[in-house]
Amino acid sequence: MVPISLYFHIPFCAAKCAYCDFASYPNREGEWARYFHALWAELESWKGALAGYEAVTLFFGGGTPTLVDAGYIAETVGRARALLPFAGDVEITMEGNPGTLAPDKLEACRRAGVNRLSLGAQSFDDGLLRSLGRIHTARQIGEAVALAREAGFVNLNLDLMYALPGQDMEKWRDTLERAVALGVEHLSAYSLIVEEGTPMAARVASGEAVVPGDDAVNAMQREAVARLAAAGYGRYEISNYARPGFECRHNRVYWERGEYLGLGCAAHSLFGGCRFANPDGLEAYLAGGRREGFQRLGRRDAMEETLMLSTRMTRGLDLAGWRRAFGEDFARGREDALARLEKAGYAEVRDGFFRLTARGLEVQNAVVVELMEE
Repeated sequence: MVPISLYFHIPFCAAKCAYCDFASYPNREGEWARYFHALWAELESWKGALAGYEAVTLFFGGGTPTLVDAGYIAETVGRARALLPFAGDVEITMEGNPGTLAPDKLEACRRAGVNRLSLGAQSFDDGLLRSLGRIHTARQIGEAVALAREAGFVNLNLDLMYALPGQDMEKWRDTLERAVALGVEHLSAYSLIVEEGTPMAARVASGEAVVPGDDAVNAMQREAVARLAAAGYGRYEISNYARPGFECRHNRVYWERGEYLGLGCAAHSLFGGCRFANPDGLEAYLAGGRREGFQRLGRRDAMEETLMLSTRMTRGLDLAGWRRAFGEDFARGREDALARLEKAGYAEVRDGFFRLTARGLEVQNAVVVELMEE
């Protein structure tokens, strides 16, 4: 069987966060049923193409999947299971907001097969949470973890954000400490990106909000690396940390360029050597828009993606795998750039992998550009 991952985009949320530029729509409860029926029809349309495939991971992202009725999630898992076989250890992740959880909802999703919960905690500072437009409080994060444990979840992630306006190192350390104290299996720590067109971008442009500078951002990232390592969380990707055995297998499919299908509005896919996506807009998706922007990836495209994605992981780029995929040594034509990067302490070649050092991960995009220009 050929492994494949499925991503389901659930675009509904209780409120739009100040920094969010994802396809998410608050106050649209009246369209839940119509949307899920469209989602299920799209899933069914892939039946013939999925012959010989086996689902190894499923991921419900958003938006806020925990906002909708659990029956929609359970029905989606059931329809996927009827369409193609699931691996015995299939990982099924559901994203959620701590302010949208309830025992019966969690228990229903767990019975349906959801075995990994990813909660958007972001901060343990109530003032920062309000400034971000989050609907939950710091206290509700701990309550959500307790509810998830009671429902039988043994694989929990918390998303955290740093480099927020008004956030200093003391507040970031407090968030890290309180996240660690909850004993979750996985932590993601993302630097705020101010996206054009968001309320946060308007605040920054007006001077109402001031984001930390690059030095402060890097210092916060280094603090996360050190504190989480001391607590037993291994850093396996630029922004992701896990206890042994709890790395997110779905996200690894993205970084390792495995095949995946994205279903729902704004969902992206890599399937059959092509990248494509559904329309971003909810209305366009409900009107039947599907599979736009087909790009058949050539050799150069695949090389660029492999380099860009593999160097996000601390494991690095598999040199033997590169040779098998592209018929040449990775170092070919890159000798000078590799020597410069190693001398500067940004990268190393060891045990059959090219990987970035902690310093190199801070400038990963620049490293990739330099290596692709060789």
